[in-house]
Amino acid sequence: MKIRPSIRLYFVIVMLITGVGSIGVMTVTAINYLFSGMDIAMTGFMRSQALEVPLGDNEQPVQIDQMTIAAHWHDLPQVIQDHLNQEELIPNQLIKNIDGIPVLSPPDFGYFAMKVETADKVRYVALSLAELDGGRDAFHRDVPPFLYIILTGLVAIVFFAIVLVLVQRNISTPVERLKDWAKGLDKDQLTQPTPNFHYSELNSLAELVRSSLSSVQESLEREQRFLGYASHELRTPIAVTRTNAELLRKMIVKGLSAEKQLAVLDRIERAGFTMTDLTETLLWLNRKEGKSLPSEILKLGHLTQQIESELHYLLQGKCVEVTVRVDDTELDLPSGLCRIVLGNLIRNAFQHTQHGEVEITQSGRCISIINRNTEGHSDQDDLGFGIGLELTQRLIHQYGWSYTTIPNEHGMRVEVSFE
Repeated sequence: MKIRPSIRLYFVIVMLITGVGSIGVMTVTAINYLFSGMDIAMTGFMRSQALEVPLGDNEQPVQIDQMTIAAHWHDLPQVIQDHLNQEELIPNQLIKNIDGIPVLSPPDFGYFAMKVETADKVRYVALSLAELDGGRDAFHRDVPPFLYIILTGLVAIVFFAIVLVLVQRNISTPVERLKDWAKGLDKDQLTQPTPNFHYSELNSLAELVRSSLSSVQESLEREQRFLGYASHELRTPIAVTRTNAELLRKMIVKGLSAEKQLAVLDRIERAGFTMTDLTETLLWLNRKEGKSLPSEILKLGHLTQQIESELHYLLQGKCVEVTVRVDDTELDLPSGLCRIVLGNLIRNAFQHTQHGEVEITQSGRCISIINRNTEGHSDQDDLGFGIGLELTQRLIHQYGWSYTTIPNEHGMRVEVSFE
């Protein structure tokens, strides 16, 4: 089974290796300096004794505790001569023979010798630490200082490990909170403020996650709205296309005149152009950048009559009187956008009028649509607030036109100004 990499484990291992290595190097360095310091101290002490202590008559060696000062090598104690080599003597440098490395336990013996030379005399000085107080007890009186250094290093490593675990836990806890928060993000939580994760870097990461997911959520909502709008708006031209295609097939089978067939074909082509315009308009609505829609010179009154005719099937089985009043005003407008707006408003009026009248009036750049139910009472909730009017309001707002709705006793009055 493959082990998945873990930042937490990696951090702990790297920091432990770094800490243990650093403390180990410092411990070894301290021990080395301790040995060097002892050698320097021993060298200075033996040199001073050799120069300051006079020899006996006829240069007889002098014994001071375990230290012997003599004029000749052969005058030193035999144990010194047995354990140290005269040929290794270098003037004014210390030679020694210690049982092992006195790090964890005191050695059993230690012998030191030095040849001290000055301009007018030569002295040999030796020190034996194996005969003090009856032999091997000389080194066993105290715990070696090296052991204190090692114990201090071990304590430092343990302390470093404890601090490392506490720091790692202090860091990992908000990271775990961030992970759980990010895992549980949903549509509702994206609208809430980002929690505080204690560290500025984690807060920045959380804000980045929230903004990224918000952007994805917005894109998803735009796509869903586009699909909803497209399915809603394309129903009419698709129905027109299918109906007229069936009608054209029947006309061809019956051998009707080419003029009538061309009229049906024109309606099919017009429905195709309408679907193209609707698609471009919906894509424009869902874009964030402000790309403009293509416009053309059109007669707003003619377009209104055309849409009213296409949607007249919604009044089948109803007792509704429709009045359309338009003029010949020509305007430079995006036809697809105007078709969606007018289509939804007229469709809304037809769908929510069961028995009564619908008035559609176009004058210049302004269009008003009034529907009245003369029998029964219409709830305000039934006056037409669906996906069609939602799309209409978004389009009018984004394009900057004027839009007004005024409820009346049994219906609604809608006014649009294509300014």
